[in-house]
Amino acid sequence: MNSWGKFAAVAFGALVAVGMSGETASAKKASHKIDPITETYSNMTSAKMITPSQLKPSNTTTFDIILKPRNEGQMYSDALAVNTPGDSQFKQFLTQSDIRDKFGQPTSVTNDWKAYLQKRHLKVSAFKSGIVMTVKGKVKYIDKTFKVNINKATYHSNPLQFGKTKPNIPGRLSDKVYTVVGMTDHNKKYFYPDSNMQFDTKNETAAKTSTKGDSGYYKAGGASRFANRYHLNSLYSKGADGKGQTVGLITFGGVHRSNILHFWQHENANSNNSRFTVKNVQGDMFNQEYVSPNDDEATMDVEYAGAVAPQANIRMYESKNPLPNLQNMINAFSTAYQEAKVSSLSLSWGTGSDEYYSLLVNRGVVDPHYVNLFNILFAQGALQGISTFVASGDTGAPMYSMRGISGNRVLLDRKTNVSDPVNTNPFITAVGGTTLPFTHRVGSGGSISASKERAWGTDYYWDLLQNNPELLDKTPELLMVIGAGSGGGFGHLYTTPAYQQGVKGVNTFSARTYLSNLNQPIFDEPLITGTGYGRNYPDVSADADPLTGYNVYMKSKKGSGWSENGGTSVVGPQMAGATAVINSQADRQRMGFWNPQIYQLAQGTDSPFNPLNSTTDNSNLYYTGQPNTIYNQATGLGTINFDKLSQMYQ
Repeated sequence: MNSWGKFAAVAFGALVAVGMSGETASAKKASHKIDPITETYSNMTSAKMITPSQLKPSNTTTFDIILKPRNEGQMYSDALAVNTPGDSQFKQFLTQSDIRDKFGQPTSVTNDWKAYLQKRHLKVSAFKSGIVMTVKGKVKYIDKTFKVNINKATYHSNPLQFGKTKPNIPGRLSDKVYTVVGMTDHNKKYFYPDSNMQFDTKNETAAKTSTKGDSGYYKAGGASRFANRYHLNSLYSKGADGKGQTVGLITFGGVHRSNILHFWQHENANSNNSRFTVKNVQGDMFNQEYVSPNDDEATMDVEYAGAVAPQANIRMYESKNPLPNLQNMINAFSTAYQEAKVSSLSLSWGTGSDEYYSLLVNRGVVDPHYVNLFNILFAQGALQGISTFVASGDTGAPMYSMRGISGNRVLLDRKTNVSDPVNTNPFITAVGGTTLPFTHRVGSGGSISASKERAWGTDYYWDLLQNNPELLDKTPELLMVIGAGSGGGFGHLYTTPAYQQGVKGVNTFSARTYLSNLNQPIFDEPLITGTGYGRNYPDVSADADPLTGYNVYMKSKKGSGWSENGGTSVVGPQMAGATAVINSQADRQRMGFWNPQIYQLAQGTDSPFNPLNSTTDNSNLYYTGQPNTIYNQATGLGTINFDKLSQMYQ
């Protein structure tokens, strides 16, 4: 998603690449009228509400019917069992048809629903799992069938009721329904925050203040930076290159194929046109004007997945809606899982904080069972042995969230106790970010640096800012730059998964308060320690800081088309690509869902993971490392030696 200028960037939408800048039209008009300090604080403290377009009776829209899974608890335990060494079900992955037979509703139920709705001029498509059905049709037929005005639809206790009157749907059908998703998305109580917060626009502020000929500036690299740093080259030298595998990417924007092929050619990867395919995903359209056919985030994801796995096929699952809401997320992943073409899958978008969801639940426009829906969704991928990676976010531990609503504005705050239900789900591998060693001079005021690989958090600016307080007055935009870092902490929506329990460092933490809720740096805060609960995230990390980041190619009328970018969202596609490389080795079973096995390996005597445990110069703007532990919330298990992981992973 072209996040910075469109949807609330990391806070409410994409867990996007830091460094890809843009502005909304309204922001461009206003920028010359507002002084920089006012504009900066305005962007950080509030966002305009985007409300959905109202539908006419002749308009066509979609929604999902989610059927009750059978043996839901068993579904979750089996999703872990098939990925846990030593379990009797280990590597006994299921097909979508197997999932239907064991956990979904039979074809007789989905066919019955199809026949019923088709008689009412509504088209139904059922996924093979027997859990999700997508429905498409004109508003007038939806309203009549469900006795609702879709522009005012809200949730009731009955899963099929969205208006004052319960629809007259036969019990044999209604009894099988868990919930309906998407029916309420056109109610004006449903909203999305539109923010111009550019938390880190290629660190432009630092670049503009650096001296000419700065030999210390860390130049962006390509996929070889990831491969060299994390020992993936050893697998290339053994002939593993991803051939025969397919890497999947969930996107909420399109790409220009020419950019992708140009980048792959530059990176000495297979640039055959047939290598890259796109599958369009049916979804609900929230607002047509935000659709991007040439999205920078999607472009980066495809380029880097295909460069790290230079011979793998790359398949992009593109939602034609730029809004990654619940329905569109369900449809995108369900499509990828049903096809079963991919062995690994990456997502760089999120859906918002739990606080945002709670507000929508209270407004009656999001199902209160949304956490269970994500569990049902991602457990399917784990059951099938698909390695699913999700970016942990780019605003550090203090995630942007909401402190209230004023008129048509959302009031923003930064909190460490909120999380996104997607990147903290226990059935995905959450990927965080690091900073590589660098030194960078900033004007005549000094320099910023990292002496070793560390958690990505911009507290490396703190000495400079403390010694040069005028910098923030002269360049208030720097407040946005220093608000960037790797997401990580505790996801309180979920219990601590079994694979994390008992791992040293899980549910304990070390931390410092580096930022106020207005992004003001706080200096010399003491180290604090404590305990937490829930899903600890991320699981693993790799270089994500734009200052030590990556080149991305998008042809432009001016300039070379190359830009320097970063963010945790460039880590996920590379992890998915590395998975394809490992899977492509001879006589190799696919890796499957990583987490049950990597937490076992991390506790062994010769771990393939390098935990980043220092409590100094190593934070994600709140959490630091924890000495003598295996896990910390700033970087998870740490960085990976892929050569060693490949040898040890069963």
